[in-house]
Amino acid sequence: MTEETNWKTTPNPKENSILDIEAILKLAENNSAISDIHMAWDEAIAFRINGDIKRYEEAWKLNSEAIEIILRQLMKGNPKSFDKFMGDKDSDFSFMAKNGTTYRVNAYLKLGKIGIVMRKINDEAKKLEEIMFSDIAESIKQNILSLKKGLYLVTGPTGSWKSTSIVSMLDYINETRQENIITIEDPIEFIFKAKQSLFSQREVGHDTRSFSNALRAAMREDPNIIFVWEIRDRETAESVLNLSETGHLVFSTLHTSSAASTASRFISFFPPEIQDSIADRLADALIWIQSQFLTKTSDQSKRLALFELLINTTAIKNTIRKKDFNQIDSIIFTGESYGMITLGQYAKRLIEKWIITEESVARVFNQKK
Repeated sequence: MTEETNWKTTPNPKENSILDIEAILKLAENNSAISDIHMAWDEAIAFRINGDIKRYEEAWKLNSEAIEIILRQLMKGNPKSFDKFMGDKDSDFSFMAKNGTTYRVNAYLKLGKIGIVMRKINDEAKKLEEIMFSDIAESIKQNILSLKKGLYLVTGPTGSWKSTSIVSMLDYINETRQENIITIEDPIEFIFKAKQSLFSQREVGHDTRSFSNALRAAMREDPNIIFVWEIRDRETAESVLNLSETGHLVFSTLHTSSAASTASRFISFFPPEIQDSIADRLADALIWIQSQFLTKTSDQSKRLALFELLINTTAIKNTIRKKDFNQIDSIIFTGESYGMITLGQYAKRLIEKWIITEESVARVFNQKK
């Protein structure tokens, strides 16, 4: 363990006579900066702290028996779940610790041995003002989250707080509008409590067989707003587009690095012979693309998000129809009066306030390439 890591310890898991996942989670809870837990055969437990991986050398190295015990505990002792994992070779699911904290769990095999990654999920939705500049948050509330239909895409790499952003927006709608909101997730990360709106949260593999099944069923469930966890294929892209065209406000995510690459990627899900018509439909349905990345603050104490924001103005619509995606960056750069902002412009505001450094921004741009 590096000297700069000061662990707020719980009784050392080594000392436990019975291997217990709760002991590991207690250590994570005592160190609030921890976002992810990594466990694998013949390795010490590792944690992601403010974006960096730190090994907890004080704990044991997990042997094959120990890692299987932990996974079975996470699966609540359900032998069918474990057998399915061994057949599929990977599994995504959620786990709630005894203290009520929810984790997103991915179990997988590497070199034939079990590995586990757990991501801690916030138990309260963040306010938009907590994750972005307050003027931008207010613009989103007034100009975007008041809309009744259209497609809102949140993009970025894994671990860039895409889900955090969408949870914040849906919770704001929950507080201010009376709507029927359906979420289709894999797995469910945040449990919404009904306020002004109704919620139906469906987990793929648990509440429905597949995204496609859930999306077809959603049309018969009287929705106003639908959140689709991720667009992975043509079928999901087409369903999301159909829903946004038929009077629904649809939120979804993509693993893309910019607004321009998002529009291009969405259209590329479809065969070339229909891409022109898909570009026309996307140009009409799209309302907003929000791309985001994480960087460390100047004092290295925490991470925050940088944003690129696109509003689907007439100029953007025409660019998407022509599939001239190279023009999108310049339109965003000159579109501040519409509420748009480039990643560089957003970062500049933070640098001027001494919140982040130019070096940390350079690392983000290298990641974006």
